[in-house]
Amino acid sequence: MGTSAWRQPLRRRADRSRPGIWWLYAALAGVVLAYLVSLVIRPPDQQWTWLDGWGVAGFEAAAAGLCIVRGLTRRQGRSVPLLLGFGLLSWALGDFAFTAESLGGTVPPVPSVADLFYMGFYPLAYAGTMILLRRQVDRLSPPNWLDGAVAGLGAASLCAAFAFHDIARATRAGAAATATNLAYPVGDLLLLSLAIGGTALLARGRRGPWLVLAGGITVNVVGDTVNLFGATTVGQSHLGMVLNGGAWPVSILVISASAWMAPGTGDPLRPQRAAGFLLPGVAAGAGLILLFVGSLRPLGGVALGLATATLVVVGLRMTASVRSLRLLTEERHRQAVTDELTGLGNRRQLFHVLDAYFDPVATGPGELRAAGRTLAFLFIDLNRFKEINDSFGHPAGDELLRQIGPRLSRAVRPGDVVVRLGGDELGVVLLDAGADAATAAARRIVAALAEPFTLRMVRARIGASIGIALAPEDASDAAELLWCADVAMYRAKLGGTPFALYDHRIDGEEQQLRLVDELRAAVEAGDFVLHYQPQLDLRTGHIMAVEALVRWPHARLGLIPPLKFLPLAEEAGLMGDLTRLVLDRALDQCARWRREQPDLAVSVNVSASNLLDPDFTDLVGSLLDRHDVPPEALVLEITETSIITDFDRSRSVIERLRDLGIVVSIDDFGAGFTSLAYLSSLAVRELKLDRTFITGLGAGRTGRDFELVRATIELGHAMGLRVVAEGIEDAATLDLLGELGCDLAQGYFISRPMPPDELAFRPHGASTALAG
Repeated sequence: MGTSAWRQPLRRRADRSRPGIWWLYAALAGVVLAYLVSLVIRPPDQQWTWLDGWGVAGFEAAAAGLCIVRGLTRRQGRSVPLLLGFGLLSWALGDFAFTAESLGGTVPPVPSVADLFYMGFYPLAYAGTMILLRRQVDRLSPPNWLDGAVAGLGAASLCAAFAFHDIARATRAGAAATATNLAYPVGDLLLLSLAIGGTALLARGRRGPWLVLAGGITVNVVGDTVNLFGATTVGQSHLGMVLNGGAWPVSILVISASAWMAPGTGDPLRPQRAAGFLLPGVAAGAGLILLFVGSLRPLGGVALGLATATLVVVGLRMTASVRSLRLLTEERHRQAVTDELTGLGNRRQLFHVLDAYFDPVATGPGELRAAGRTLAFLFIDLNRFKEINDSFGHPAGDELLRQIGPRLSRAVRPGDVVVRLGGDELGVVLLDAGADAATAAARRIVAALAEPFTLRMVRARIGASIGIALAPEDASDAAELLWCADVAMYRAKLGGTPFALYDHRIDGEEQQLRLVDELRAAVEAGDFVLHYQPQLDLRTGHIMAVEALVRWPHARLGLIPPLKFLPLAEEAGLMGDLTRLVLDRALDQCARWRREQPDLAVSVNVSASNLLDPDFTDLVGSLLDRHDVPPEALVLEITETSIITDFDRSRSVIERLRDLGIVVSIDDFGAGFTSLAYLSSLAVRELKLDRTFITGLGAGRTGRDFELVRATIELGHAMGLRVVAEGIEDAATLDLLGELGCDLAQGYFISRPMPPDELAFRPHGASTALAG
């Protein structure tokens, strides 16, 4: 039978009888209390061998046995109760030996057999106490250990001042007797130092068993100290007799009971509290007092040495405290200006930098601003970040944010400040940067974020909308600068472009209200023009379709691109009327072109508000009839974001458009994360690849962009869809798309958007741009 096999029944019995253990300890406590009462009521010279000798020794052996049983039945950490139990048993055996040696009134010699058993208690108790302390303070810092050392050394010096002083002279014995008598206070000093030092180390919520153990050790030290001075007035007094006789059974009972106490557990909901400084402070004061008293009269080398060591450790503790305070201050400052998730700066750091530039405390401009230095702020809002959280969970969103930090830091200059404002909003501060440097940084950031992110075994892509504001041109304080960049960012997001510079003529609060009124008047008067960008059929080399792009010829601001005014139209509720105007003119122009090129089609972008308009389908049908344009000649481009806004209603509208014969195209396909999930249930006939995939194809047939484009084209064709690529800016990309089987292509390499009277339709070679 193995060792573990015979322990199992003991463990089960111990677990079942554990509540009864405390009743047993309560009975033992009653016995020791009765014994103490007997010591108090008896005359000092009345000794009962059967009680004071054999009875006390048997009581101590029983308490030691309970401690050993705890060690044998404990699943983990049995070494502490076993060491303590056998140490207590050694002391009990010493009392048995002392009683036997004292029979007939004989005075045992010093040293005796009993002394050997007594001395066996100290190493076992010290080892058990040290192991218990080590388990509970394994995560303490050096300053905490110094606190314990101060408390332990101070207590030892105070004890040595009384216990060691004139011990050799008091015993008036030989070297062996003196060494034996000195061994007791030395062992007591070590145990007392460990007990008091450990009490100073442990936090309040974890030191219940330890306090009971330390109390038992302290009682033992008291008994030994009184016993050493048995021949003095204190030792021969009635109180001395009570302490001398009752200290050891009380100490052994308390130490044994500590082994059965459950270890303290921390409360995660309660704030952590540091160990107190009361004991180290009292100990340091005691050491200082002893040194002062020692300068007036002799105290003994041991006490003075311990007091000196106490103050040396106090000096080390103060040095450690100053260093810890400095490090803590630096760490707290770093935490105060750092976003915990990404490691980037936070809003506090951002305003610290901006306030240093604008200097709002002073009456004049800040020092940097007064010196003529410029500053640019980029407000970055991640696109489709919510889709990541919804599709993959918030941990994936957090992981993406963690990966974004290093990418942004690499995309900007070493001295630029990158911060996370909160959620999926970030910012970049560029010192000594104008519009050109800011837009260049925005392009680098967009390119850095275009690379896919690896999130829990899946790859995901996101985009960003960036608003750029400059100081001091656009703002005179930090809050205004953030507002300007935020407005520009919002305009970029609604306009579907990667970034936009703040334009006070359009984005200014007063100007914006004025511009909305002017936009409303322009819509009513029809003061808009359409430019058209051709789409090249890669199989035939002919222009088979054009995309209609609206422009606003403003009398005061010149020709305004859609990025500038479409967000205003969306906010002002003008998109319905504006889309009606664009559709009307695009179909009118298409009808004109189709007289010479009957197969030509026109694409028009529609927004989410158009798609969810219940009268939109009827509007499109009536305009087709008015201009006598067949439904298949009209392509309505809808972004994936517009569809996701209300998928069920969008799907219903797309089906009605399909029933009319109109081609519905998914614009910017691949930029979101739900395209493939929803694509099979949508009645669409065309996919328009997001330009972020196309820009990376110039490098050739390698890389993820190439594989994504190839796979998307194959997927589209497998579903019977036409695939269009936009953003073509070089011949190599155009040729590669043709080889991959892409159907249509558009971009600046083919032709820029042009007025209808400047656009020419003729065959296009792979290396010859279309001229107007």
